Order: sequence, then structure tokens, then C-alpha cells
Amino acid sequence: MAAAPPAPAPNTSELPEAAAMRLVRMIGGDRREFIPEWFEHARESKRILPPHFLPLVLEHVPPAVRATASSVLGPTAAWLAQLNSTWTVTPIVAEPSEQRWQEGTLEERRAELAAMRARDPARGREWVVTTWESDPPEAREAFVRALLIGLSDQDEAFLESALDDKRKAVRQAAIECLVRLPQATYAQRMRSRLEPLVAFENKSGLLGKFIKRRLIIELPTSPDKAAQRDGIDVKVPAQRKIGERAYWLVQMVELSQPVDWTARFQCDPATLIDAVMATEYAGELLDAFSESAKRHPDPAWLHALCDAWLSLKQESYLNTQAVAQLVAAAPEDQRGALIEALLGRKDHNFAFTLLASIDVPWTSSLTAKALELLSNRARDERQQWSHNRNALSQWALKCDVPTAAARLPRILETTSTESAWRNALEEFNDLVEFRAAMKREMV
Repeated sequence: MAAAPPAPAPNTSELPEAAAMRLVRMIGGDRREFIPEWFEHARESKRILPPHFLPLVLEHVPPAVRATASSVLGPTAAWLAQLNSTWTVTPIVAEPSEQRWQEGTLEERRAELAAMRARDPARGREWVVTTWESDPPEAREAFVRALLIGLSDQDEAFLESALDDKRKAVRQAAIECLVRLPQATYAQRMRSRLEPLVAFENKSGLLGKFIKRRLIIELPTSPDKAAQRDGIDVKVPAQRKIGERAYWLVQMVELSQPVDWTARFQCDPATLIDAVMATEYAGELLDAFSESAKRHPDPAWLHALCDAWLSLKQESYLNTQAVAQLVAAAPEDQRGALIEALLGRKDHNFAFTLLASIDVPWTSSLTAKALELLSNRARDERQQWSHNRNALSQWALKCDVPTAAARLPRILETTSTESAWRNALEEFNDLVEFRAAMKREMV
């Protein structure tokens, strides 16, 4: 007979029935896209879901959402998960326990390690070292990735040893950590490989100030064993349309530190990227520098790269997606300003597409700017069909609710019932009202 479910923590209250019933309706198909946001509000309320709703949630809410919802599901969910192997729940760790680290399941050990790394990174690393030889490959990979929490130069020696692991996924996890350590010997090795391959022509004299500097590129020879150990693959993937030697260079750039380039060539990111775009490898290198900048999201680099993607003569959905990914990588407190700067770059169609593609919450300022754009477009648009109207369902997922709730009714008042935009605006307003009610019910 299974043990009785554990009691909730002291002073933990349950979510109101109205909030739980809304979740049930969403699981049934009513605005399912807002389920992650429902759990986000529930976490902020510091309440748990009433236990009688747990089987439905564990059965139907996607694992990726449940993985971030342990504090909302409460201790009873973990007890239920022991009775059904398909109901995975990330354990709640109030106090890291070495015993649970030694004896728990993979998910339990991962949770214990994350909690310890947040509290004492050195001790967490020691845990990983003590069980490393006996852990299976999937556990080693998970534990190395957990070292991103509290990552510092103190982790370098262990991560370097992980580069010799037999499993490629473990080695890649170690690289993802090492590449984020600017002073590590890994970064120094990558700088040494790139230095003879890329030069920035310097224009001297008075006229040199007005002549565009040229980037000189020499493609690398086949990666040696040391380069392969550092993650440079020799074989080009079948889906990549790129030359072999260019592919080796691209990988090195992806694993480099953006600040190294501007420091070495004594220029700003925009100047360097401008020179990159004049080379015969512009597309490949733009993509590579973008991957590097996502790991090291310096605002000046993100602005320069977004501008480069938008300057491409052949516009495409993929270009907009590349910009959206760079925006998502930006520090949270700087995303809104970056997006607002980009919106002034092109026409309204681009602005609507970009705003629909960016998968991050909007600030109040950005929401106000987007709604001003929307108001002008709805007033002036006379076409009976427009892909811009289809973007509003995506806007509704990310806009700042208080700002949108205050402004949308005024836009509706000035939009004729005969307007081609009317139905889309009403649906937008309904979605905003749904989000507002969802948060109110948490109280």
C-alpha cells in the first residue's frame, strides 16, 4: 500500500476554485495557448492547485509546462507521480540533501544539484565529481548542463576534463559552459585559431578615415585533434549548403567571444559586421556571429546584427526569425528598447510580422507603441484582407495586459463596424480580457 500523500507546507493556501476551473476549461480547449501564463500567475501567487485537480493536470498539461510548475502542483503531485510513470514532476527542493543526490532518480538528483549550485556552486560541483565515474551518460550530460547555474572560472578544470568524455552530448554540454567563460583557456584556444584566419585591413592617413575597412579571410585547414576536442566538427551536416573549409571557420566564430573581435580590431560591432557583410561569406558569418551573440548578448552586438539581418536585399521570414531570436537573447531590461528601435527600420508590414515573431513579453512602452501602430493601420486600411490582422492573435499573447486593456477599447471606438479590422480587433480585445480575468482570479 502506498504511503499517504504528504501534507502541504505550512502557511500554503490553495488557489481559488474559479482559477482552477479556468485551467480545466483551458485544458479542454478554451485558450490552451494561455496555460503557461496561467501557471506563471499561479507561481507568483505562491498558492497551490487544489489536489483534486492534479490527475487532470498531470495527464494533460505538457511536461515542459509541468517542469516549471512544481511549486504550484505541490507535494501531492510528486506523490502521484510515483504511482504513474507518465506523470513526471520536477521535485521541489527546499533544502539540498546529499542523500537525495546520491540515492534519487535522475530528475530528483538534477533538482538537488540545481538547488545546491544556486546556494554553493563549489559544493555542487563536488557532488558531480564524486559520482561522475559511475553515472550513466544521460546523467552526466544533465549534470554538466546544471553547472550553468552559478558558472564561474572555478568550474573550468572539471569542464575541461569533460571534453574527453566518450559521449558527444556530454562534450557539447561542457562546451556550452566553457564558451561562456571569457578568461578560460578554451576561449584563448579559439582566439589563437581565429587570429591567423581573419584580419581587418587598416586604412591609415587622412583619406583612410573615409575608406571602408576590408575584412580579409583565410579559410582554415582540416581541424586537428585538439580542435575536434573543442567541438569543431570535420564533416559538414547533409542539410548545410556550405563548403567544408567555410564550415570549419563558421564553427570557430560561433564558439568565439564577440568582445574579442572588437577589442582586437579596435572598432565597434557595427563597423565589424559591416565589413563581414562585404565578404563572400557574408551569410554564413552573419549566422555564426549571431549564434555567438546569443551566448554573449551584448546590446551593441545585438543592435548591429539585427541591422545586418534587416539590410539583406532578399527579405524573408527566416531573416525576421533571426532578428526575433536575437531580441529574445537580449537582457530582459533592454529588449523593449531594442524592439522599439527596430520597428522604425521598415514599413508597417515588417513591424507587424516582427512583433508577431518575437516570443518574449512586451513592456508597457512597447505595447503602447504597437497599439499606436495598430490604431493608425486600422484607421487607414481599406483592403478586405490583410495578413497583418492575422498577427494580432500573436500580439495578444505577449502584450502588456494593463496597457492593452486601457487602450484597445478606445481603438475599437474609432474603428467602424464595417472596417476589415473590426473582427480582428474584437478578438484581440477578448484575448486581453481573458488574460486580465485569469490573473484576477488568482487573488
